[in-house]
Amino acid sequence: METKEKDILQNLRNQIGDAIHKESRMASDNPVIEVTKDKLVETIKILVETHKARLCTISAVDNGLDFELIYHMSIKGLMIHVKTSVKKEESKVSSVTGIIPGAMTVEREIWDLFQIEFDGISDPRPLTLPKEWRENKNAPLRKPMGGIVAEYQKPTVETLMEQGQVFSMPSTVKTNREKMKLPEVKTTMTRPEALKEIHDVAHLVKFDEKVGYNWDKKKLRY
Repeated sequence: METKEKDILQNLRNQIGDAIHKESRMASDNPVIEVTKDKLVETIKILVETHKARLCTISAVDNGLDFELIYHMSIKGLMIHVKTSVKKEESKVSSVTGIIPGAMTVEREIWDLFQIEFDGISDPRPLTLPKEWRENKNAPLRKPMGGIVAEYQKPTVETLMEQGQVFSMPSTVKTNREKMKLPEVKTTMTRPEALKEIHDVAHLVKFDEKVGYNWDKKKLRY
């Protein structure tokens, strides 16, 4: 890693460290910084104003549940890619045209093709599609909402995430065990600490993100 690249990445860590989800590479000399959506504009501003970065283009990817937006920035021959995630339920992100006016064209194009709204864009008019298409939300590159869990598997996954187990003990079995004076079977439904441990593991390995589980609604997002 060259000194220039190290300095730039370290500066980002110093200023927005908590907002950096992940660091990776597209190639050995192409670092990728994944940031939270609320820190996207600040990240781009740091690169432009402090390091004289120029925007090459913005890529949009529909992953079924979420969109990935990747801002490809050039700094004197060095490519740095800033990635952020946008939930499909929101489909909205802040525009960077206040910092980079030239980003307007690609933001309008992405809005047309994926129905991702760029809040604060200097010119929100459709670029590639008729106005009626945007009003009717006919975005040709936007996929239907969906994830990796098949329809028939959804009840199983939702029950597992909510209760920590797929099947509960039938009342008849429980009654018979009591009659036989057998010890009580400890399960996640009777041990909150065990259920919490399962939830912690789901967070740790990002199982909840992979399957698209909504903790507030206690169901899958699709």
